[in-house]
Amino acid sequence: MKRFIRYLYEYNQGRRLRNVGFIKVEQGEEECAVHIHGKGLHMKGEKKLSIYLFYEDGDECVGIWQGTVDNVNPAINYRLYYTKEDVGVPGNFTRINGIILESETGHRYAAVWDDMPVDIEHMRVWRQKPEGLEERMRQEVTQREERMEEIPEAEAPEKVPSENTSSEDMPTDKVSEEKMEPENSPSEEGEEVQMMEEACAENVKSDSSSEAQPASPFKCSKIQRSELARLPRCEWKWSNNSFLLHGYYNYHHLVLLDDGERLRLGVPGIYHPQEAKAAGAFGFSEFVPIRDIRIELTEEEKNDQEQFGYWCRYVKRQPPR
Repeated sequence: MKRFIRYLYEYNQGRRLRNVGFIKVEQGEEECAVHIHGKGLHMKGEKKLSIYLFYEDGDECVGIWQGTVDNVNPAINYRLYYTKEDVGVPGNFTRINGIILESETGHRYAAVWDDMPVDIEHMRVWRQKPEGLEERMRQEVTQREERMEEIPEAEAPEKVPSENTSSEDMPTDKVSEEKMEPENSPSEEGEEVQMMEEACAENVKSDSSSEAQPASPFKCSKIQRSELARLPRCEWKWSNNSFLLHGYYNYHHLVLLDDGERLRLGVPGIYHPQEAKAAGAFGFSEFVPIRDIRIELTEEEKNDQEQFGYWCRYVKRQPPR
C-alpha cells in the first residue's frame, strides 16, 4: 500500500493560485482511497462540486467523472474510493495522476500526484465505454445459467429473497476489512445513515402540476457508489457487482428506496425481458419504473424511454446505535 499527501490548490485560467487544503491518498494495486480535506473554497454561493480523476495523454489532461458532492460551502471533507472498474478501462488505473474538483460555474481545484504543472483548464472528459464490461456481464450470466442447469434442484443455491422474505435471512458474505472502509467512526457512521435517510424524505417533492398522479410509495435517496460504505458491512459487496457497475457507469448514480418497512438498493436501467434475466442473475430481480418514484435527475442521469426505472434488491439498514 502506497500512502502520500498532496496539497489541494485553487486554479484560475490554468494558473495555480492558492492552497485550499490537502489530499491523503492510500493507493493499492487494485483499489485506491482519496481523502479530500478543503476549506475556504470561496465558491460564491455554489453548493456542488463535481469530482474527476485525471491522467495525462501527451499534453492533454483527461478527466474521468467520479460523482458530485453536494452542500459544499465553504469546506469539503469527502472520501473517494475507486477501483480499476471506476476509471473507464483497467489500464487507466495506474495512469491516474491527480484529482480535479469543478464547481457548477466551471471553477476548478486540483491536487497532482507528481506535483508537476498540469493544464487542467482544458481538461477533456473521458467518455469511452469501458472495454469488455458488457461482454463480461454476458459471460457471467451464461456461466451462472450453466451452473444452475448442472446442479440438482435440491442442491441449487438460494434464490434472491422475495418481498416476503425477511432481510435478516439474507446471506451476509464476509467482506475485506479494507474494502470500502468508511472514513468516519462507527458512531458517526450511524449518524450519517440516519442523515442520509432523512435527506431521502427531503428529496421527495410534491408536483402541483401532476396532482392527478398517485403519491410515490417510496422515500427516495440518490447516492453515489462510494456511499454504499454507509450501509452495514455485509452489503458492501454490492459495490463491485458487475451489473451495478454497468448501470452506475451509464447513469452516474444509484438510489435507495424506502417503503417504510424495508430498504431497496436500485440500479438505473431500461426494462427489457433480456435485461431482466441479466439483472436477476446478478441479484437485482425487482424492477421499479421511474413513474413510481419522485426524484430529480440531471440529463446524464436519466433516460426518456418509458421503460426507464431501477433494478432493485433488498438491503439491510444500519442498525440503530
